[in-house]
Amino acid sequence: MDTLPVELLRLIFSHCDPESVRNLRANSRILADVGYSYLLPSKFTAVGWRNDIDRLHSIALHDRLRGSITSICIFLGELSYYDAWSTSWFQHFVTPPEERNEAMVLARQAFDKLERGRKKVGPLHLRADDLREACSALPNLKHFEVTFTQCPLENPQIKDVFEYPNCRKIDRAQTHSNLDAIIFALHGIPLTSFKVDRLPLEVFRLPPHRNHWFTHAQAFDSLEYLNWTLDPSGLQGPGSAFRAVNGLGRILQLAKGLRKLKLAFHPYTSENSKFALSFRELLYDFTFKRLTDLTLEGVSCEEDDLRDFLARHGSTLERLRLGGRGLAKPSEVSRGGVHLYEGTFRSLFTGLRSKLPKLERLHLEGIFECEHHELPSHEAYNFYPLTDEDWEEVPRPGWVRSSRNTINCLPFVHYVFHGGRYPGSIPGQQSY
Repeated sequence: MDTLPVELLRLIFSHCDPESVRNLRANSRILADVGYSYLLPSKFTAVGWRNDIDRLHSIALHDRLRGSITSICIFLGELSYYDAWSTSWFQHFVTPPEERNEAMVLARQAFDKLERGRKKVGPLHLRADDLREACSALPNLKHFEVTFTQCPLENPQIKDVFEYPNCRKIDRAQTHSNLDAIIFALHGIPLTSFKVDRLPLEVFRLPPHRNHWFTHAQAFDSLEYLNWTLDPSGLQGPGSAFRAVNGLGRILQLAKGLRKLKLAFHPYTSENSKFALSFRELLYDFTFKRLTDLTLEGVSCEEDDLRDFLARHGSTLERLRLGGRGLAKPSEVSRGGVHLYEGTFRSLFTGLRSKLPKLERLHLEGIFECEHHELPSHEAYNFYPLTDEDWEEVPRPGWVRSSRNTINCLPFVHYVFHGGRYPGSIPGQQSY
């Protein structure tokens, strides 16, 4: 095997799992040398109960290993113990008592171990300098993700309850500081993608944090993909929301080269509501000149405002997703749709094709409603998903059933692209 070309050996290593890489390297010096760069996965995951920042720092200072890391994921999620316990107990209500008790004890032990580790390690922002030095020393770092919802644990009970929004908790002040530390660490890094799945929207209202982000947001200049799920629960009153949206818009305008953008709003204190958003206040007349993919979820807006925002990107936009899962529990219908407090979906969809001549794909998911109660123009639909965010087909969800009046979006997609009779305003679709 030593006589094979290096290129072929690299191809072999690229198809090996970590254990196979180690075993293969043990066979000869040549294999050990070629396989060195395959010792580490390209994605590094850091959690709050281990000294992962120390490990990342050591890798970043290693001449041969630091080139392996192209992506970093930092998990900052925490569980609300009593909510998680009660949810897990009801999930296993029909399980035989002995099995249920054993599973709950194991979950409790795992949870206690995590909390002890979290207290020992301390919050992320205390390691801001180490994180920045590590990120700056990784020459191939292109993707960064901060997650509060995607649990990396193997314990099935803990992993399952993370799917329930009410079981997740967040220390907002500490989260502000942790996110500040991450932005500080990314200063000057030419990232390609940046994802945060629970970003407190008030970060962009509070002057110290807002100014910190503006100072260290150079990484946004190279971004091609930005995926932010914003939590507006910390905002109080329209004035607070206006300042936060204004600050968010200023940050978004730094990412001039975006090709893919997702903006979702998940109000954890009111899981069924949508966030009132004015695209005029958010971006004024700013346009992402290269935007091909756009996802908007959990917003309440005016039809004209939404149409104008979409039309500004008509020369480039190819794929559009409206709505999503939102803060739905695993057995619930998708909640992250779109609400129009002025206008109708019929009017919006009728003129969409002419405004977006390059549009190739459209997907609708969640609860869509415009407020015209007691009038024929009132519309309310509950769409279940047909594809995921990568446009791969997904099986029909188990929570789809006739009693919930869930429908798919294909008739509306056909109407947008080909016209004909409008498929909406059917009485059977009006309640959910």
